[in-house]
Amino acid sequence: MKIEDGTGSKRLAKVDTRNRLTTYATNLPKLADISDQNGDSYIMANGGFISITSTGTESGIVHIKNTSETQDLHISELRTCGTVVSKWKIYKNSTGGTLISDQTAGINQNMNFTSQNVPDSTVYSGGNAKTVSGGTMIGHHITDIGHSTDILEGSLILGRNDSIQITVELASAGEVCCRLLGYFE
Repeated sequence: MKIEDGTGSKRLAKVDTRNRLTTYATNLPKLADISDQNGDSYIMANGGFISITSTGTESGIVHIKNTSETQDLHISELRTCGTVVSKWKIYKNSTGGTLISDQTAGINQNMNFTSQNVPDSTVYSGGNAKTVSGGTMIGHHITDIGHSTDILEGSLILGRNDSIQITVELASAGEVCCRLLGYFE
């Protein structure tokens, strides 16, 4: 049996003796597929190592807001790092604090170097004793020295004007950093 391409290209599909269509497929993470197909994959980060000296209190590290009018921002991966044991908290839709009001630009770059797309998001970098107010805590974790990576596979979704803020609390002074990978769809 032969199946002809309906677009007029005269391409044929192979069907084996058990009536199975021969196909070619690849299995890619959604982030890689969106990056390749649409050029809409982004790295969002605080922008370097932040020295934290205010111990025993939360310091806002990064604020990310989806500013797209038409697409959701899917977070694929969250990575936190520290030179000391770190207590991390994730908030959604915080309404204030110096993390937001100081507006220090963070990293907000396309991961597909061949794409000219610019992210429809705002990323602010935090710092020592930067505050976060309002919003709802949606997660927390503690990391030892080094880094921790949460694979979210796009399940953390920021709709229009949604935002997340990530804070850290240290028992002793140290350096921390935070980065997220995401895509628009």
